[in-house]
Amino acid sequence: MGRVLITGCSSGFGQLAADELARRGHQVFAGLRQPRRAAPARAHASIRWVELDVTDAAAIDRVVAQMVSQAGGIDMLVNNAGIAAPGALEDLDVDVLHEAMATNFFGALRLTRAVLPIMRAQGAGRILMMSSLSAQVGLPGEGIYAASKAALAAAAESLRFEVDRFGIQVCLIEPGAFATGMPERIAAAGTGPAGSPYRPLLEHLLERARSALGSGDDPQRVADLIADLAEASELQFRYPVGQQAEQVVAALKELDEAARARFIQSVNDTRWWSNGEDEAQDDA
Repeated sequence: MGRVLITGCSSGFGQLAADELARRGHQVFAGLRQPRRAAPARAHASIRWVELDVTDAAAIDRVVAQMVSQAGGIDMLVNNAGIAAPGALEDLDVDVLHEAMATNFFGALRLTRAVLPIMRAQGAGRILMMSSLSAQVGLPGEGIYAASKAALAAAAESLRFEVDRFGIQVCLIEPGAFATGMPERIAAAGTGPAGSPYRPLLEHLLERARSALGSGDDPQRVADLIADLAEASELQFRYPVGQQAEQVVAALKELDEAARARFIQSVNDTRWWSNGEDEAQDDA
């Protein structure tokens, strides 16, 4: 069975994937940014919960060294840790922009760089990047999140061809809408600073997010996919997962630029905003 390091395991995809991998007999090191505040739902003997903030270089080095010492190597890295930062790009504080990139992109890249020498020495390894459907579709109000995931996807594609000769495989997981805690955090976001010119748009997006709470696919699908990829003989590069992602990826292939713009406006009903209207029109 494999030796797996996975980040962002306090909830959602990460916690479910750690549980599923352990259930199948893999040895799992599950990273938690704030372990004292986290309460993993299940505690398998083969899961070692480790404190790991992917923005902390010293923490990364410590956990990688611990895993090599205790497990003897690293067969698969799952870069799952990520944060949402909803809001208009002009409104968001620059520290928020940096934090999103530091966690979603640079954190994953830093951890990947730390495990690559180990995987090269082994002559084998797998690196799974948790990207997002947002990397392919930049929706209004999700600009920095989309940018961070798109950067991760681009870096992963380059990395794929840099490390394949060493027996290391790289892939992207691209979830659409899932019933995890992230939609709840987005729905709890504010509507920007007082006097923001984007306030009507953000209020509309916030209401849409709140109305969609509880919808989306079962996040266990992503956990199952991660465990399947730990056991597959070969990996493809992209794995859109969930009904929304599969449908959108298929649809985008058929759209020209104008049709793509209309599609993006239709996702959250924002054409009224682009048209200079004061509010969304009720089609009823």
